[in-house]
Order: sequence, then C-alpha cells, then structure tokens
Amino acid sequence: MSRVLIRNGRIFFCPSLPIARCVVSSTSTAIDDIDEASKSIKKIKLAIGVASDLSKAKLSGFVAMTTFAGYAATGAPLLSAGGVIDTSAILATGGVFLCSASANALNQVYECDRDAVMERTKRRPLPSGKCSKNMALGLALTSGVCGIGALALTGSGTAAQLGAGNIALYAGIYTPLKQRSEFNTWVGALVGGIPPLIGWAAAGESLYASDPWLLATLLYLWQFPHFFALAWRYKADYTRGNYKMVAVNDPTGLRTARLVSNYAIYATALPPIAIALGAQGSMFALEGFALNALLLHAANHFHRDRSKANATRIFRVTLLYLPLLLLAFLLHSKRLHSAHDDDSNSTLEKHWWTLRHVLDPIRDLGRDLCVHELFFLQRRDTPQPSLCPFHLKSSSTKIENQTKEPSSDNITENLCDSEFLNNKSKSTSEEG
Repeated sequence: MSRVLIRNGRIFFCPSLPIARCVVSSTSTAIDDIDEASKSIKKIKLAIGVASDLSKAKLSGFVAMTTFAGYAATGAPLLSAGGVIDTSAILATGGVFLCSASANALNQVYECDRDAVMERTKRRPLPSGKCSKNMALGLALTSGVCGIGALALTGSGTAAQLGAGNIALYAGIYTPLKQRSEFNTWVGALVGGIPPLIGWAAAGESLYASDPWLLATLLYLWQFPHFFALAWRYKADYTRGNYKMVAVNDPTGLRTARLVSNYAIYATALPPIAIALGAQGSMFALEGFALNALLLHAANHFHRDRSKANATRIFRVTLLYLPLLLLAFLLHSKRLHSAHDDDSNSTLEKHWWTLRHVLDPIRDLGRDLCVHELFFLQRRDTPQPSLCPFHLKSSSTKIENQTKEPSSDNITENLCDSEFLNNKSKSTSEEG
C-alpha cells in the first residue's frame, strides 16, 4: 500500500512501510560495501607505501637509470618499429631496480634501532612500527631473487653475478662498516659504480672495453661530493645514530670541504682521459669542463663558508650534474655513433629503435648552434675549412664512407671508362 500526499500544489508518492524498510536496508548495505572497499584500498596504499619506503623506490629508480645508460651506450636495440620494447632492456633495468630494493630493505633491517633515534629516518616503516622485520626480510628476499633472476634471463651470467655481488657488497660490507669506519663511504661509492657495468654486460657486450669503466668511474667520483654534502647537512643525525662518518669526526668541516673539492678536481680529469682513450669526441671535454666548473664553484663556496646552506647547494648541483654529464657522455660516444656503420647494423636500424635515433637530432641541433660556425667562419670573405669538432667528425666520417663505399655514379663512370678503353683497344688491333 502507498499514499499520495498533496502539499502546496505538489504531489508526493509515499511508499508503504515494508518498502521503505527495504530501501533503507539496501542503502545501508551499499554504504557498508563502500566502506569495506575504501578500507581495502587504504590497506593496499599502505602496503605499497611501506614497500616503496623499504626499497627506497626513488633511489632504486635512480640506480636503474644508470643501468639503462650503460645498456643503451652499447647501441643495443631498445624499441622495435612496432612499438615493442626490447626484453633485455626491461630485464636489465628492472632487475637492477629489484636488486637495489633488496639491498635497501636489508640495510633498514640491520639499522632499525639506529634509525629510530635519527630525525631523518625515524618515520621509516620499521622504526615507526608500520611493518615487522620478518615482512621486511621477506620483501628483501623476494626482490633479490627476482632481480638476480631477471638479470640472468638477459642471457648474461656476468650481469647476474654483478647484481648478486652488489647486494652482498651493500648489505654485507657497506652497511656494517658504517658503524665501524669512515672507509664505508669509499665502499659505498663502489656499489654505486657497478650498475652501468651490469647494463653493459646485460646487452651482451664484453667488459674488456673502456666505455663501461669510464661510466663506472664517472659515477664513483660523483658520489663523494654528493654524499659528503649530504652527511654534513645531517651531521647531528649521524652523530645521534653513532655512525662513523667523515662529517661526524670533522668539527670544523674543513676536511669535508677538502674532500669535496678534491673529488670535484678528480672528476675534471675524466673527460680528457675519455678522449685520450678514443671513447669520446672532443666536445665532451668542453661540456665536461663546464659542468665540473659548476661543481667546483659550489665546492669553493662551501670551503669558504661551511654552512648547511652551502652543503645543500653542492647536493643540488650534483643532482643536476650527473644526468647532464651522462647525456654528454652518450651524445659524444664514438662507439655508440659508429656502432651502425656496417650493413648488418644499418639493417637493424630499419627494424629497431636505438638511442642513436634520439641523439642524432640533438647532435644536428648542436652543429646548427655551434658558436664557432655562427660567429667566426661566417665573417670570413673566403670559405675556410671548419674547425668545429662536430663538423670535423662528420666530414671525416663522410670521407671514410666514400673511400669504403663508392657511390653508384662513380661505379657507372668507372664502367663507362673501362668499356671505352676496351673498344679503343679493339679498333687499334683491327687497324693493325
């Protein structure tokens, strides 16, 4: 039964009491379902957040990026013409990400008590009680096994061994050493230099080459200004945690400042060495010099005033410095840009997208914007040969290609000349 009410000229339909109860009951059930779903979503988000914090996802992603740089520097295919990503590239990058996640989780299990007394780390999952040590160990074991397995699936036993060795080096040597000796920083820098070697090996290339070791050295040297600046910013925290850091044992900061300056100077020598080894073009020295000058400028400020603000400046400069120097390294890599000269690799380029497809337009833009070409050569009345390193390299490549592969026009001219000589010799013999 239902009733019809008329109020103020409007008609209202009022359902009977049983129907109303049914509507209220179904509405409350739907609300309960929504509450349960929202609680499940919150639990999932919490689990993802805990796993991200245990694995230090941002840091692990950064490490994976350096692995990808080592892989791409070989000139290996990355993407097919159909848009399919190369499996080995995914396995190498993802495998190193998981290995890094495993090492970071083990690190936090070991340092749980010390993290609890440090302002910077007391909100991590273990000291805050968001998860247990067993859960953290489970995540570390799972990600470690999966990461090493992914590297093994690339077909490179060397990559898998380096991945496993890096977990052991970070969690088994570096982490305990932080509580015993300042030397831990130098051991930790070794850990950061290995990922490009893993990427290089995962691409199927031999480590008996200069390029992967130059990349590893670049990362090794970069870590000292980066970490010494970080340690000075959080000196009080490291003191509370009773860690054996240079900053903790350096009351005035003078030793820290000298180490930052020294390793910035060491990094300045890397571009000329890379050119001397034949791994890089001459422009790498110019760009490397500019970036190292920026780092040395920040180090000089810190040396004069050893404040947290100047340490933060060094830290931020290093975050800008590394990706730009890696880009310059890849942009001027002789191996990367000569890896497609033969017929087999040129055929490969038709079906696969490599890093060269991105870098070549950048190199062309660099030639167009070359200051030497724009402001020096164009002012001469008579044309002069270009002294720009970009143009010198491109012109030498063209000469080499012309000497190696004669053009079709040259072949036709040679054939015509040979036919003419043959006909002339025949006519001469007939006249005789």
